Amino acid sequence: MIFLAIGAALLLQVTGQPPRDTLRLPPRDTLRFGAPAAPVVPRAPDPAAFDAPATAALVERVRLNVGIVPAGLADYRARLESSVYLSLRVDSAVGGELPLTVDEFAGEVRWARAGSLEQRVEGHRIRQLAPTPYTIGSWLESPWVVPHLYGNTVDALQLSPNASRRSIVARAIHPFSVRGPDFYRYTAEDTLRVRTREGVTTLVAVAVRPRVEAPPGNELRLLAGTFYLDVDRAAIARARFGFTERSGRFSLTEAGLFFELENALVGGEYWLPVRQRREIQVTSPVLGGATALRLVTALSRFELNTGWTPGQPGSRLVREIARGESAFAGWRDPAARGEESLGIGDFADLREAIRPPDPDAGPLRVGFRPERSSHLFRFNRVEGIFLGGAARLEPRDPAQRDWDVYGTAGFAFAEGVPRGELSARYHPVPRAGAPAYTLAATGYRRLRDTRVFRPAFEWELGYALGAAFGGTDRRDYFDATGGELFLARRSGPFVARIGARAEQQDSVTRNTDRPLFGGGDFGPVAPSEPGTHTTLEGELRFTRGVGAFGVTPSLVASLWAEAGLGDFRSQRLTATVATRRPGRYVTLIGRADAGLVAGDAPPQFLIRFGGGEGLRGYDDREFAGSSAALARGRLLLHLPPYGNRPLFRSGIFLFPPLRPALAFSGDAGWSEVSGEARPSLLRLGARTTEGTRHSYGVGLSFFEDAVSIERVWPGDGGGAKWYAGFTTWF
Repeated sequence: MIFLAIGAALLLQVTGQPPRDTLRLPPRDTLRFGAPAAPVVPRAPDPAAFDAPATAALVERVRLNVGIVPAGLADYRARLESSVYLSLRVDSAVGGELPLTVDEFAGEVRWARAGSLEQRVEGHRIRQLAPTPYTIGSWLESPWVVPHLYGNTVDALQLSPNASRRSIVARAIHPFSVRGPDFYRYTAEDTLRVRTREGVTTLVAVAVRPRVEAPPGNELRLLAGTFYLDVDRAAIARARFGFTERSGRFSLTEAGLFFELENALVGGEYWLPVRQRREIQVTSPVLGGATALRLVTALSRFELNTGWTPGQPGSRLVREIARGESAFAGWRDPAARGEESLGIGDFADLREAIRPPDPDAGPLRVGFRPERSSHLFRFNRVEGIFLGGAARLEPRDPAQRDWDVYGTAGFAFAEGVPRGELSARYHPVPRAGAPAYTLAATGYRRLRDTRVFRPAFEWELGYALGAAFGGTDRRDYFDATGGELFLARRSGPFVARIGARAEQQDSVTRNTDRPLFGGGDFGPVAPSEPGTHTTLEGELRFTRGVGAFGVTPSLVASLWAEAGLGDFRSQRLTATVATRRPGRYVTLIGRADAGLVAGDAPPQFLIRFGGGEGLRGYDDREFAGSSAALARGRLLLHLPPYGNRPLFRSGIFLFPPLRPALAFSGDAGWSEVSGEARPSLLRLGARTTEGTRHSYGVGLSFFEDAVSIERVWPGDGGGAKWYAGFTTWF
């Protein structure tokens, strides 16, 4: 439930206002088309708008042609398969995004030239992590399919769970409208040759970027993106674009709307949609993350000019849910369509490119927007309440934003210590689909966490609130002051990082005994050995989803190594694999961690684990060692009623599928300590496992294993424990 709360809060833009016009679907097509446009009188192109005369000529041809639907296309019918995700990404997660709810729709789409669009839903099934009486899919009241890319305006609306609220149109200036060259710059990029049944078709990719501000005094916005133009037909074959909303340089919330529209040449002459992605993103460092409402749709089996006459004009969404699973016959799994690899970061290039330069404001800009929630607020037993702020210096021109200087500063009130960092970063502006690089040099004073076996998905703000109000702070810490230099490369699901770090490490003590509210008593902080740590380190990580937690198939794997060269001449190697394979009748969940520390390791370098890390039959941080391994797994045997269909619905409300399952769990941990590291183990007050320790449990789980009630037994014969609540130990 807490994840759905943060997702809803982010999508409501964290304004503190009622959900008026915050999230609203339009009663018309997102890309609107109207009557054929009046003939446009050609004019001399503005040289500042184009990179070359050939680009100007091509854009002018498309502008004259794109507003009119081809005369031979009267109507079409197509099969629809659509997935709607409410997905959460937190700033402190190792893994990828967490889908909170997933709606799957099957049906058909019918469109007629006069402007009628009917999207018929015949099958609807859902997966969700909490028993909420609604999903994003149950809110949808209008078609979300863009029927084609012909037309002369771009309209983008927000969503609202309240159908009675008035909607506000967010209208963007179309780059290929009459006014387009007054606001955009066009740059020809790659030329693609697409082979179809009719032969080879040439597409030219044209990047569109704002070059001036939108007109003052109205709601017109500017977009940024890439449009693939059919040279022979002077039509838009594919498009990828978006725009963002941010109010002022002090804003802590940013909203963005993005599109990926892929067409195919149907009937040898009409570019019609085969795959579409529409995504609303809201990011908020106050809440420590970003939320995406993602609609991915595939269209197939086109029938042209069927003679369809709509019963009423305009666009409408018709729900006629068939019994059973008949509507999903032939359904292509989302993984086969590549949906599991989609992420909020896919549109990072557009998010930066959308802001045009202000010619009167100078070459640089300063923004006061933190990147992580912990730069604003955190709470733990060492610092107590920590409050801070952040600022970034960067080029004002989005096309030149390949570097920035980012700084944070704050104060830990209970500890009486200031902390912060200053980082200079070089990150060439990425192109869609190309690897992203970052080179950064940072000076800092940080409170560092000593955990090695960390959860793949962890919400930093949630942890701080749990410590402040629930009295739960299971981490151990040390103080680190120094600097680091690293180079990172991200390509699809892979991340590689190499770097060097030199820091002065020092021990810290408990300065806050109790949470802000409620009972409980924080335990002491494990000791750390002061000294200078100079190290070389590297990491290779693969992320597809969040690992063992969620509602979709996922896999997270990482390998991390460091070699100490200063006072602590020790080496450390750790590896993690976490996976989830859901099914209709059986779901398999597993995670394994292993670590090895060589040399004379101080206490803060040892690997410590216990119940909080997944060895559930034992106490928190009970075991430690210089070598350790921890594995845990779950087998879910789903019980009737099977499937993901809502049990019943009324309007936007529904009773979600319970997805009950018999849950069988098992975990095992092992650790030992070398002679060099044994004194550090004694200082920690922990012990080795003396062989393998294990525990096992059985119980009932619900809602894709989001919550469970279980009885857990330690393998050494100790007392059994009851567990009831959210599944969090993966």
